Amino acid sequence: MHELSPCTIRAAEDDVTVVGFVRAFEGDTLTIGSEDLVRGLAAGGDVTVQVLDEVRGECLYAGFVQRVAGDQVEIADVDLVATLQKREVARVRTSVPCRGVVTRPAEVFLEALDDDHAPHPGGEHDLDFTVLDISAHGMRVLARDTVPVGSVIRFEFPELDAPFLLAAVVVRVQESRTGMHYGCRFEGTTDREADALFAYVMRTQGAQRRERLRI
Repeated sequence: MHELSPCTIRAAEDDVTVVGFVRAFEGDTLTIGSEDLVRGLAAGGDVTVQVLDEVRGECLYAGFVQRVAGDQVEIADVDLVATLQKREVARVRTSVPCRGVVTRPAEVFLEALDDDHAPHPGGEHDLDFTVLDISAHGMRVLARDTVPVGSVIRFEFPELDAPFLLAAVVVRVQESRTGMHYGCRFEGTTDREADALFAYVMRTQGAQRRERLRI
């Protein structure tokens, strides 16, 4: 259970946090790996472990450190404290090209009608963009076109198993050397769509982690 799911260990008494992933969960012992050497945790110390699981969501466990060895920690006497479908905390970096349709806010559309130099005089236009990171609740994208805050991007994310038509509202804009970065929040997503996005995030995180471990 939970194999390769991302997790965070927090010491009960000290201000120590270790980010890692689940290597194994056998009986009441949770084995956690890290991409760096584990520092700050000592055998016998009480800890909590937050695990983000693709199916079960956020699971919070309590236990004590049984062993620390290099990049691995064993947590013993593990008890489940709480579960919570807290999908908004899970986000994955990616680089997925997409094409969608942008609908601009009414006030921007009216201004464009009076501007002979407006790049897109219509209320809607196609947009090519790259998804830089994504969660079940939003995404950050890179595009060359100017998209005002409040605009809605409708598109299909090709990495999902089903062809869902997603709607994302642009909530912030940041200029970069390679184009414009847009922070977007999904709106009107169904439970099935949110579940599919969350499953993609967890699946991709696991694949990226396995790839790093092979390096």
